[in-house]
Amino acid sequence: MSRRRTWFDLEERGVLWGMRLVLAAHRLLGRRLCLWLINLVVFYYWLSNATARRASRDYLHRLSHHAPHLGLSGGARDSLRHFNEFATAMIDKLGAWQGDIGADRVDMINTEALRRVLASGRGALLVGAHLGNLEVSRAISEVRPEVRLNVLVHTHHAEKFNQLLNEVSGDARLSLIQVSSLNPATAIMLQQRIEQGELVVIMGDRVPLSGAARTTRVPFLGAPAPFPQGPFILAALLRCPVLSLFCVRRGERFELTFNHLTDQVVLPRKQRDQELDRQVRRFVGDLERHCLAAPLQWFNFYDFWQQDTQEP
Repeated sequence: MSRRRTWFDLEERGVLWGMRLVLAAHRLLGRRLCLWLINLVVFYYWLSNATARRASRDYLHRLSHHAPHLGLSGGARDSLRHFNEFATAMIDKLGAWQGDIGADRVDMINTEALRRVLASGRGALLVGAHLGNLEVSRAISEVRPEVRLNVLVHTHHAEKFNQLLNEVSGDARLSLIQVSSLNPATAIMLQQRIEQGELVVIMGDRVPLSGAARTTRVPFLGAPAPFPQGPFILAALLRCPVLSLFCVRRGERFELTFNHLTDQVVLPRKQRDQELDRQVRRFVGDLERHCLAAPLQWFNFYDFWQQDTQEP
């Protein structure tokens, strides 16, 4: 029996070279022409990648049943719209890196939750998702200019991405940290950054590279789906407040939303699984609400529910 393909099987080859190419096109051609160009590339990707296309249609089909008022059918047209939103998000990512998306275009919701944390002098763990454009979260610096963001990523190209980010933006307040697995040295380093008042950002909507051993299946858009326990295990180690963080596009503006999840994750030995389940469910509830508010801006183009769905 073949191993199920997961998101890390689908990472693009030569992504750094591709991002440099798109960056050059963005600088030379401007946003509109670059968006037209990248839409052509994404259309080819949509046509040629059956796995990603099938995953998109599965997600949209689930939305059509769970929230029929959205008017999505899960057909080919909706799926292509979904991919086009992804192309737009890629261009927005470049704009955020280059400083073209300023704080004047970002509406920050419930910043009081973040201000309370920062006022203590310590940092926090922010749990985000592949929804919208997390790069716009650099606008957090408007809440406190000296605040530093440390984004945990699974890609082995984190150092090269950091180099590219610095070339484009020169912003030392944002750094990517590669973590294929959490080890004591990484935990100590992150603890130090939290103590220094920095923010650590981790994605809460992709299973770990090690597979399903550290996941919790909870209802999401009408059916159980696996979500990682890692963010909340990390929060327990760091002993810090946990907030959810989402950023979606609203026309020509962006909406950055914070929500306080807990002051501290405590995992009693006998109730460890139950507490992890409770924490994951609370985050997934937040994620579902934001997916329903911006349904075409959730970008996980793989068999998320892990049910080997077939494209109709």
